Amino acid sequence: MGAACCAGAAVAGGAGPTSLLDGTIWGFVSALPIALYHYYPHVALGLVTLLAAATSTLYLAVVWLTPVTKTSSRSELSYVSPASAAPQPLPSLLDDAEEVQLSVVVPAYNERERLPIMLRETVEFLESLRREKRSLVQGSDEADANVAASAGEEHKDAQTVRKALYDPLETYEIVLVDDGSRDGTHEVALEFGREHGVEVRVVRLVKNRGKGGAVRHGVLHSRGSLVLFADADGATRFGDVSTLSRALAHILTPRGHAMVVGSRAHMVKSDAVVKRSWLRNLLMHSFHLLLTLLLRPPTPASLIPAFLRRKDGCARGEQRQRLPVQPEIKDTQCGFKLFTRPTAKLVFPASHIDGWIFDVELILLAQAASNLAMQSKPPCMPSQQGHGQGECKGLEGLALPIAEVAVHWHEVGGSKIALLTDSVRMALDLVVIRANYGLRRWQPPPPAL
Repeated sequence: MGAACCAGAAVAGGAGPTSLLDGTIWGFVSALPIALYHYYPHVALGLVTLLAAATSTLYLAVVWLTPVTKTSSRSELSYVSPASAAPQPLPSLLDDAEEVQLSVVVPAYNERERLPIMLRETVEFLESLRREKRSLVQGSDEADANVAASAGEEHKDAQTVRKALYDPLETYEIVLVDDGSRDGTHEVALEFGREHGVEVRVVRLVKNRGKGGAVRHGVLHSRGSLVLFADADGATRFGDVSTLSRALAHILTPRGHAMVVGSRAHMVKSDAVVKRSWLRNLLMHSFHLLLTLLLRPPTPASLIPAFLRRKDGCARGEQRQRLPVQPEIKDTQCGFKLFTRPTAKLVFPASHIDGWIFDVELILLAQAASNLAMQSKPPCMPSQQGHGQGECKGLEGLALPIAEVAVHWHEVGGSKIALLTDSVRMALDLVVIRANYGLRRWQPPPPAL
């Protein structure tokens, strides 16, 4: 479980002084090198040389640690299914035509034992909706759809997404991405599809890429108006997709953008967390701290008591219009996230991280796309319906709102995470994300317009 931050600005724009106090402190600090050079020129030159060498070393380290973009082989751009043993070409997320209401993307690496349980729960739930002619939101509060649609003109993408949410579920797909497994995971998935008469599209990656790479590959070749990725261990109750769907229906923008994150933050004091080893809990809290420091560092003004600060614009007697801010996401790492197709088109093609920490980059990219849209057209962003309550509180006016929704989760044995080595890799990937977007080596996504 992690603590994501409102770090879209780190991707979308520069990080200059945020208040008069910050500007004053920044001006004082920037004057120190000039004074040092005036009185001690040799010391100043020595420090500049050391700083240049350290900066160059750090830059080279970032370049070395940055993952290389992997290209897909011909076999990885095809799938097999119970209905077709011959490889068929995969579709593209960037295609305009949606063919199913929901795509469920399941990344799997050596999941022969755990996968059938997850697939069974998934299929049983989705088939029950289809059999009983219920929608993904299970027909709750249909009036919301009409109110939201009448609040302003909706783009056709938003209409398609809303239809997928509120119409009885008729079409869905399961995309199983076998991430270089060696235990016959793909065979288990195909056998499950044959036994249950379900279309399971199996994509096999030649080499293990990591969870992030597998999820990206599956989403980029999905067909749904809605795209859910879910872990193969079945730790999250699949029926909670309806909870995520209801939240997404409330925050859906007129351009069809929204993202809902399953969260285990409410379980932080439960037995499932408290009774884990002290090392695992220590690493979890250290991850929270590092994530906050790297992606949402405190400013000087934020460290000074409020009564010493001056109000923005009071020097000129003017008032600034503040853009809406995405509330903090408390759990970034839960493997249960729901995207609209327009949102998936923005964030997944722009993502880079293949490892465990890829969720953080997706949230950053979504926030960046939202910030860029609001900066370009701040007065024109209409508010969405239902933002004022529960998990949707504080999302009013965002161009790409991200809701965090509590889900039912339980510990499942057989985790593929190597506690120490993967924790170090995750910490390094956080630095890589922050550095590459800060240095503009990685480009932000298009605005969510």
